[in-house]
Amino acid sequence: MSTARGVFVHALLITSIATLAYARGNLKELTVPLKFTPQEGVHASSADLPPALLSQSVEIRVEDARKLADPLVIGQGTGGDDKLFPVHADHDVIVYVQEVAASVAKEWSLKTDRPAARILILQLTRFNVDESNKALGSIYAAEVKFGYILKDTRGRTLAEGSASGTAHRYGHAHSPENINEVLSDALKEAYANVLAEQPLQTAWGSGKATTTSAAAPAESSEDRLRKLDDLLKKGLITKAEYDKKRAEILKDM
Repeated sequence: MSTARGVFVHALLITSIATLAYARGNLKELTVPLKFTPQEGVHASSADLPPALLSQSVEIRVEDARKLADPLVIGQGTGGDDKLFPVHADHDVIVYVQEVAASVAKEWSLKTDRPAARILILQLTRFNVDESNKALGSIYAAEVKFGYILKDTRGRTLAEGSASGTAHRYGHAHSPENINEVLSDALKEAYANVLAEQPLQTAWGSGKATTTSAAAPAESSEDRLRKLDDLLKKGLITKAEYDKKRAEILKDM
């Protein structure tokens, strides 16, 4: 009786594993009900905000800059046969990010009263999760990127830039809960990194536009050759050094 029971249990286990592997291998897509569930204590992020920034009220706007054919696609996963399948959000990603941005702003003591003295436009350029299926469970990796523009009430641009956040974790296979956790962590980190940008903080507090020095234009090959000729004429380099450098410049042309 004991042997028969053992055979039955073994057969049931094999059937369950085969069924699970079949289900993983034939998964066509996964839809995730978006929920903000950051794993505090595991991947905690908070913005370090100076008093000058907290004294100025802000209106936060989120825009979609992902340029996707399907704006509900938020990533991809792999099944047991390593075939890729898309991961979809169950509702508008921008509405979700806007709600999270407003909620976290209050958590971080940002003033969001109207009328606002500042307007922070968050341009979502990436909101993505990758699930890599393993023998037991999956590894999840999420990345969120923002471009940002800070404006005053007259519409003048005070600061602009970009910031991102990432998160990773091991979890259950094809788990909406684990997907929400890594996306929430990456989103919160990206948001914190935007607010931690020094040009943004300076402009937010002062109301004056921050400027970045333009990079010097790259020298043309012709300019480099002229300078090289001049160095040779002045005797500052040898003929061998001249020939070697000239060959490098010509190779780059």
